[in-house]
Amino acid sequence: MWKKRKLKILSLLITFGLIITFLIQNNVVLDNRLIRSPYLLRNLSTSNEFPSVHVIKNSLNGPQRQVLNVECAKIIEGDQSEINKAKQISVADVKNITLAENLYIELTKDCAKFKRDRRYMGIETVSYEERNFPVAYSILLYKDVGQAERLLRAIYRPHNIYCLHVDLSAKHVVHEAVRSIVKCFDNIFITSKLEDVLYEGMSRLRADLNCMRDLLAAKVKWKYFINLPSQQFPLKTNRELVKILRLYNGANDIEGITEPGRMMSARYKTKFVVIGKKLHNTGKKKEDPPHNISVVKGSAYGIFSRKFVDFILNNQTSKDLLVWLEEVKSPDEYYWATLHHDQNVRAPGGYTGVPDKKPWLATYAIWGGVSVCRGRFVRGVCVYGAGDLQELVSRKEIFANKFYYDYQPMALACMEEWLRNKTYSGLPFETYFYQNLPFLGRDEKT
Repeated sequence: MWKKRKLKILSLLITFGLIITFLIQNNVVLDNRLIRSPYLLRNLSTSNEFPSVHVIKNSLNGPQRQVLNVECAKIIEGDQSEINKAKQISVADVKNITLAENLYIELTKDCAKFKRDRRYMGIETVSYEERNFPVAYSILLYKDVGQAERLLRAIYRPHNIYCLHVDLSAKHVVHEAVRSIVKCFDNIFITSKLEDVLYEGMSRLRADLNCMRDLLAAKVKWKYFINLPSQQFPLKTNRELVKILRLYNGANDIEGITEPGRMMSARYKTKFVVIGKKLHNTGKKKEDPPHNISVVKGSAYGIFSRKFVDFILNNQTSKDLLVWLEEVKSPDEYYWATLHHDQNVRAPGGYTGVPDKKPWLATYAIWGGVSVCRGRFVRGVCVYGAGDLQELVSRKEIFANKFYYDYQPMALACMEEWLRNKTYSGLPFETYFYQNLPFLGRDEKT
């Protein structure tokens, strides 16, 4: 009997020893309620470079479900019966996923509880590589604070910095809700100058420029700037994003189009003026751009190196082009692209090859007639549904455009669950594809 007891005790001691060895080797330290992330390699108490830490519970037990209405894993695997089930769920069935504006005003009265309940990621998710590579963001919104906040939460890290632009003509409750959220964070702010945005006019471009100016003056020495609308969602974790941007090495990721059929040349060859809140075509011919610049079209959204942002705001050629664009329709679709691709401008991080041949990875969108959309098309762009997720999670792009919180809401909810689990997985990120991109900066330093 005593021999059996001794064997049991010995077995328990060996098991306990193996557990302690595992914890030490993986740098997982149990301290009250805090389970240290395997990302961290030294004591956090010596660091004072972050806002207050938000504790997130153990994530070492494999993927965690946060969507209970459907099985997101099955949807991402392409299970048609689960996709069909997701399609039947309306926003009325999941009211608590996207919050109403007035709820933000109430919930943010206790900031610590708000950040904990909304599951904002804290320092325990941040690797040292990420710490040394802060990223700046701007988010433009006019309504639907709930969707904008879900995007903000997905990209939030306490060492990054975030500028929000709320349309000047947005409802008062929208402004109040955004102010309520911002007051809970040291690294999120509303831009110092708001625009009454006309989305085909110069005010849309100025909204981004206002955030750029504020971000450049901030204490955080960020490496890259990314501008987003609230309908986008990330396809990469912050850790993966940093690895990609480090490979970019000062190069910008901005779309370039010169193919005549896609240039929409009437927008910049004819003068447009704003009358009231509408853009009007005067029918008058517009003069050529300054400095012998060749116009290039692209997206309003992109990934900008810090040096490029400084160039945009302070270089005289850039300023002259901005003045010329005052009478152009949708100038945001020409300004970044022209500065980035024109050979005469020679902007930092610019591309010297054929614009149309450069891969553009900042945003993935499905346009009508180009690819299959399993959601629905709105103004020629796919609004993703549950059936699109299997493709989205395999894309090389960094963000996906676009989602509507009230259209097939399980699509966005499952993307949130997938991204969160991927953040905690700690799995290696394969960078081979990005290492071989033709536009990487060779000699620049961000």
